[in-house]
Amino acid sequence: MNILVMFTGGTIGSSSNGECISPNSENKKLLLELYKKEYGKHTDFEISEPYYALSENNTGKTIEHLISAVYDAQKKNYSGIIITHGTDTLQYSAAALSYALGNSCKPVMLVSSNYVLTDKNANGLSNFAAAVDFIEKEYGNGVFVPYKNSDNKVYIHRAGRLLQHGELSDDIFSIKNHYYGSYNGDTFIKNPDFDERDDEIKPFGRIKLSEFSKDIKVFNAYVGNEYPQIDGGTKAVLIKTYHSGTICTDNDSFKTFAQTIKNKNIPCYICGADNREPNERATVFSEYGITILPPSAFISQYIKLWISSENNIDFHKIYDKSLGGDLL
Repeated sequence: MNILVMFTGGTIGSSSNGECISPNSENKKLLLELYKKEYGKHTDFEISEPYYALSENNTGKTIEHLISAVYDAQKKNYSGIIITHGTDTLQYSAAALSYALGNSCKPVMLVSSNYVLTDKNANGLSNFAAAVDFIEKEYGNGVFVPYKNSDNKVYIHRAGRLLQHGELSDDIFSIKNHYYGSYNGDTFIKNPDFDERDDEIKPFGRIKLSEFSKDIKVFNAYVGNEYPQIDGGTKAVLIKTYHSGTICTDNDSFKTFAQTIKNKNIPCYICGADNREPNERATVFSEYGITILPPSAFISQYIKLWISSENNIDFHKIYDKSLGGDLL
């Protein structure tokens, strides 16, 4: 069993001096030493370092670089790949890798830690151990995120289904709690309610991304929000709704925005509004040609749209096609 461990930084690859946390590439040794000491296993690990940074500083170029490194590693004789990653942008890299590789690739596990590894409250070692066990026992193909929540259970998530962390919370959840499985101690249990479609489109493979997603406008609904100005360089718009699938449509700001995108033939997508009873908002969406996305995580759809916009992929032809298990 030969596993490649890619270190990219983040809290799991950082150290604390009591005042601040900063990346420390020497933590590569610490993580593997802690694993061998705690679990007494002698799995063969190879190590690489595509880049090393705190994940809040990640950009489109970081994602592009990570995808390229993992794509190359998939061609080599590894049983699986573990990527250590920061928690702040874990969901973004996870979704991007899921779209690049799909559900049939050798297992890729993104592992993070809520605290530095020397902190007694850190979950990084548990997450790493679950990743190793998952690969060794061949529990699934594709891209996954193992993560120990505050209930002390390690959950295995499909990478394209992750929700953003809640405010002031370390826990991670899948959309509508559709996680892949979990560990009860050392025993993996597949979630009996988990379901997903096979990939309905070809994985994107290597992609190109600009540093910033300047070609698409992305925003969340909030009280008092003013809809953005749409310029000639905008290729698409993505809106995250309130929990009930609504956004404010009863003001001049929305009407000006909606009429502008309609006149300019700029596609606009709503994430979070599916499977709701029809209301007046649905009529408004239809009137202005706004498309409601299938049930899915907002971050994954943002990444899917961003990759599409910069790689000559017609998002409107694939938005309802499952890739990497992203759609429920």
